[in-house]
Amino acid sequence: MLRVGLLTVLILVNFVLQATLFPHLAILGVTPDSAIILVISYAILRGDIEGGIFGFFVGLMQDLMGGRVIGFYALLGFIVGFACGKPFKDFFKDNYFLPFFVVIGVSFVYQMVIYVSTVMFLGGQDFFFYLRVIILPQTIYTASLAVPLYALMHFVNSKIEIWQEPVDEV
Repeated sequence: MLRVGLLTVLILVNFVLQATLFPHLAILGVTPDSAIILVISYAILRGDIEGGIFGFFVGLMQDLMGGRVIGFYALLGFIVGFACGKPFKDFFKDNYFLPFFVVIGVSFVYQMVIYVSTVMFLGGQDFFFYLRVIILPQTIYTASLAVPLYALMHFVNSKIEIWQEPVDEV
């Protein structure tokens, strides 16, 4: 129950920051996607099922805050959380470099999926223009926050695991 409460607060704080602070930190008109970093980090730390569920709720929050269709970002979040949690069950959780590279790859693919499913089908822009102006800068900007946010998620996860550790009764 403690984990659910803390994760809910973390999701809400993340989206408050994305709506209020991050637009003022835009570089070249692009803001970082901290939500995808949180989903990837949680999935690496907790596995595929919990990562998928967490990704679903993060995506649902994105849908509610400005998505055109309810469920689109929830589905993407679930897929990202599940896919990123699957191969890292035996991963050394204190390694901060792998999440950085996973965020680069997943963020790029995530932005490509958004381009193909929304921008392109709505009579969107030239692909190479969108790649150069939106996808690559947002991928780089998001990756620049990957290590600090993964460190935060690792810290929160380790504290929750300590607090929820079963006490052996004598």
